[in-house]
Amino acid sequence: MNERQAKIIELVKNNNGINVKDLAGLFGVSQMTIRRDLDRLQNKGLIIRTHGGGISAGKLRFLQEGFPDYSVSPSKSAIGAAAAALVSGGQTIAVDSGTTALSTAMHLSQGAGITVATTSLCVAQALYGSDINVLLLGGFLRKNFPGTYGPITEQILKQFHVDMLFIGCDGAVSNDGFYTADMHVANLEKAMVGIANQVVVVTESSKFGRRAFSRYATLNQVYAVVTDNGLSAEDRANLEAAGISVIMAT
Repeated sequence: MNERQAKIIELVKNNNGINVKDLAGLFGVSQMTIRRDLDRLQNKGLIIRTHGGGISAGKLRFLQEGFPDYSVSPSKSAIGAAAAALVSGGQTIAVDSGTTALSTAMHLSQGAGITVATTSLCVAQALYGSDINVLLLGGFLRKNFPGTYGPITEQILKQFHVDMLFIGCDGAVSNDGFYTADMHVANLEKAMVGIANQVVVVTESSKFGRRAFSRYATLNQVYAVVTDNGLSAEDRANLEAAGISVIMAT
C-alpha cells in the first residue's frame, strides 16, 4: 500500500464515505488513478466500492456477521454497477437481502432523489448517511441472517408500489424461472415481485442450470437479468425468447 492509499483508508474511516472526484482533487491525480487505488483497496478487503467512491468495509458489520466468508468479487461488483445504471432519478426501488442486490444498492447514484425500500439490514447500513432515502421494512428478524421477513413484512409490502425491484436468486432455470432455497422467505420474495413495475434479477451466471427449494418468479414476471459473461448462449437465448432483457456485466 502506498502513502496515498493509506491516506485514503484514513479518510474512509473518518467519514461516511469518500468520492473519486474529491480524492482526485485532494491528491492532484487523475480520477482513473483514484479508481485503481479504490479497486486495489477493495481487493484487500479494506473498503467497499460504491457508485463514485467507497465506504469502509468495517461499516458493514451486519454483512460481516451474516456472511463471514463474503468477499466482493469483480463480477459481483460489475453486476451491481450495471444494474444500478438502470435506475433513473426520482424512482422508488426495492432491494432484497442478497449480496448481489446489496452491490446494486451500493452503486446507486447519490443526489438523484432515489428511494430504496428494503428488508436488508446490510442495505440499510450501507446507505445510512447517504443522499438516498431508505425505507427499512419491518418484521421478524431472520435467524443467522441480517434481514426481516414474515407475515408482518408481507402485509407492509401490500401498502407500496415500486418502479423496480432488484432481487437475487439461489437457482435459475432459463426456460422456467427463478428460485430461492429458503422456504421462510419464498412468500416474501413473491410479495416483493408483486409490488414492482419491473423485476430485475441480479445474479452470477453460476446460479443458472439448477433449481432451489421454491420458485419465486416465472419468466413472464421478470423484466431483466443482469449477470456476468459466463452465462451460456443457450440460457441467454431462452431468456431473450421469453422477452427478458439480458445485460452481461464486465
